[in-house]
Amino acid sequence: MGEVDENLFTLLYLPKTGVQMSAEKEMLDFLGLDEKDELFQDIPDLIRTDLDIPKGVSEMEAMVEVKDKLEKNRDLNELTSFLGGGIYNHYVPAAVGEIIGKSEFYTSYTPYQAEISQGLLQALFEYQSLIAELTGLGAVNTSMYDYPTALAEAVLMAARISRKGNTFLLPENIHWEKDPVLENYLRGKDIEIEKVQFEESGKIDKEDLKSKLNEDVLGFYVETPNVFGVLEDDVEVFNDLKEDHDCVLVAGTDPMLLSLMRPPADWGADIVVGESQALGIPPSYGGPTVGIFASDEKYIRKMPGRIIGETEDSEGRRAYCMTLQTREQHIRRERATSNICTNQSLMALASAVYTYTKGGRGLEDLAKENYRKAHDLAERIDKIEGFEAPYFDSEFNKEFTVKTPEDSQKIFERCAKKDILPGIPLDKKRKFSSLPNMMLTAVTEMNTDEDIDSLVETLEEVVG
Repeated sequence: MGEVDENLFTLLYLPKTGVQMSAEKEMLDFLGLDEKDELFQDIPDLIRTDLDIPKGVSEMEAMVEVKDKLEKNRDLNELTSFLGGGIYNHYVPAAVGEIIGKSEFYTSYTPYQAEISQGLLQALFEYQSLIAELTGLGAVNTSMYDYPTALAEAVLMAARISRKGNTFLLPENIHWEKDPVLENYLRGKDIEIEKVQFEESGKIDKEDLKSKLNEDVLGFYVETPNVFGVLEDDVEVFNDLKEDHDCVLVAGTDPMLLSLMRPPADWGADIVVGESQALGIPPSYGGPTVGIFASDEKYIRKMPGRIIGETEDSEGRRAYCMTLQTREQHIRRERATSNICTNQSLMALASAVYTYTKGGRGLEDLAKENYRKAHDLAERIDKIEGFEAPYFDSEFNKEFTVKTPEDSQKIFERCAKKDILPGIPLDKKRKFSSLPNMMLTAVTEMNTDEDIDSLVETLEEVVG
C-alpha cells in the first residue's frame, strides 16, 4: 500500500486526538465560529435533537436508539396542514406512483443518449409539450432541480441573450430561498443584482421598477403569484417596459394556476420558470421538487439542460432523440450552458403523468376548487377578532397572508399542539422580518370543509 501519511491517518481514524481538534479549530476559525454547534444554528430548536447514543454500542443497539427517536416524528397525514410557501399538499393519483415506479423509469442515474430508451424520450417530450402549452413558449427543457435553481439559470441565460449591461432587477416579493441560491450561482459572474420593492398591496412596485430600468439593465424578473400568493394585475405593463428598454423579461408562475390564467408568453415573457411539485409530487418533507424552464424558441441554443425532439428513424417511423444537451461533458466547456446531471427527469415524468391523468378540464377544475376554498377561508379568518386576512388587499390564488393579533410563531405552536398547522410564520424569515405578526396560509383540495372549520375554531381558541 505504500507509506501512509501519519497525520492524515491520525486525522481520519483517531478523531479524539489533538490533530483532529486542531483541524476542527482551524475550520471553525476560517468560518468565524467558536463552536461546532453554531454550524447548525439555522435549524430551529423545535426540531433539533441530540442523538446522544452511548459510546461503544453495537450497530443494532444504535439503530434501536435512532428508531425510538424517529417515532416522535409526525406524518403530515396525521395533522391538519395549511402549510405552503412553495411546497403544497395536493392529492397524487395512484397511477403516478405506479407508472414512474416502473423499472425502466425508476433509476438513480440520469440516462443520456445513446442508452436512453424511446419510451423515456417520448415521456419527456410529452412533459415538454405540456409545459409549452401552459406557458405559451415553444422551447422547454426536461426540467431543473427546483424553482430557485431555475430562476438562477434564467438570470444566467438572460445575460447570454442580452447584449448590454450587467444588472438584473429582482423583486423583493419572492421566496426567501431564491436569493441565496441566485447569489451562489452568480459568484464569479459579471452580473449585479438590484432589488425592486413591493407595494402595500404585495405586488411589485411598478414605479420603482420603472425608475431602475436603464441602459445597464440586461433584464428583470416578475413573479405571479409571488411569495405572498398575490397575483399581479396589468401585466401588459411588463411587456411595454421590456420593449422600451430592450431587455429580457423573466416570469415566474404556478403551472396549475396557468390552467386558468393567460400564459406568460402572451404578456411578453422571454423566459418562464416555476415549480412543478404541485403536479404529482408529494410534499415529502420538502423534496424532491422539479423546476420548470421554458423560453422563446429563438433562444433555444442558449438554454440550460436537455431538450428532447421528435424526428423520424431510417424507416420513416416517428422517433425521439435528445436534440440538445448543453453539458460541458458533451460540448466545449466555453459553450456549455449547464452541468445538471441528476435524475430530475423522474420528477418531470411524474408531473406529466399527473397532468395527463387529470386532463385539461380536471386541472382547471382543481385550480378553481383551490381558489374557492382559499377565499372562503380568508373571509372567515378575517372575521375573527384581531385577525386580518388577506393582509395584502390583492387578488390571490390558493395562498394568502394573515395578519395575526400577536406573535405568529406562538399562534403556530399553540395550533400545532392541537394537531393543526395554520401556516408559515412569515415574519420569522429574515427576508420579511419587517412584516411583524404575519402568517402565510395555503389551502388545497386536501383541506376538507371540516378542516377549515377546525382551523377557524382553533384560531379563535388560541388567541389571548
